[in-house]
Amino acid sequence: MIKDFKKRIQKLASQRRPKVLIGLYQGRHSESIAESVRRAQREVADVVVVGQTVDGVESIPAGPDMADIHKKMIEVVMRGDIEGVIRGNVEEHGLLRGLKDAMKLNIPENELRIQNPCVMEDLQGNIFALGPTSTVWGRNNNEKILWTDSAIRLLNWFDYKSPKLGFLTSTRKANYKKEPTDNPDLAWSWKTWESAEYLVDYYTKKGYRAKNYEIHVEHAVADGCDIICVAEGPIGNGIFRGAFFLGGAKMVAGPRLAMSIPYEDTSQSEQDYFVHFPFVVAMINGNLIAKK
Repeated sequence: MIKDFKKRIQKLASQRRPKVLIGLYQGRHSESIAESVRRAQREVADVVVVGQTVDGVESIPAGPDMADIHKKMIEVVMRGDIEGVIRGNVEEHGLLRGLKDAMKLNIPENELRIQNPCVMEDLQGNIFALGPTSTVWGRNNNEKILWTDSAIRLLNWFDYKSPKLGFLTSTRKANYKKEPTDNPDLAWSWKTWESAEYLVDYYTKKGYRAKNYEIHVEHAVADGCDIICVAEGPIGNGIFRGAFFLGGAKMVAGPRLAMSIPYEDTSQSEQDYFVHFPFVVAMINGNLIAKK
């Protein structure tokens, strides 16, 4: 597995201090968030905050309206000296769409949003990419392939050349088409089985180690999978939230790999954004961005 991933991040992040923007919404602000940003300013990057101001850090007020914060963030990104973006605790739809338009990214929104591998560390120190974690995308094979390919690309950037792949379903093999049904929910769960089988075959033919782990994310982790593709995006979102906010797992990275600037996604619910700074700085210093 990719247990030394954080060391590789740190090696790149320690090379120089770029200028990084983060968005903060005053309605979700806390002292722990402010301190995490100040720590990033001390240790990792020259930080620019847009929205809620933070003492000791360059801050650009943008008021309480989310649309105004998005507008100001996009304006600051486009001025040219910002090298990376961390979403922070602002809503993302308006920000991504605005950046997509401002940067003239010729890519459908689903393809932009699906390429977002979430790298986490569990309580045993296992590090792996899990997803899709979108509440909207990641329900069909094309989007799962886009996501898996983006996770492979991310690990390749950090010199992991042969990641092990696990694919999950929302049903067990023993229950797959056990008896005829007119229940659309049960029929959908069968489709997730068929999807996992298709993807295992697809990536095996490309030379990767790949396996269908049914519903068992814990088996995929125990078996040393570096990349775990879930049955659909909302399930991935739930796994991530449960592991991170309730189970003690740690966030390692959450980049949006289709952006033309290093961009680190976050959760609006986080109370400590420090971990995102070393990763986006590593992306900047390693020139790890989408190649046009």
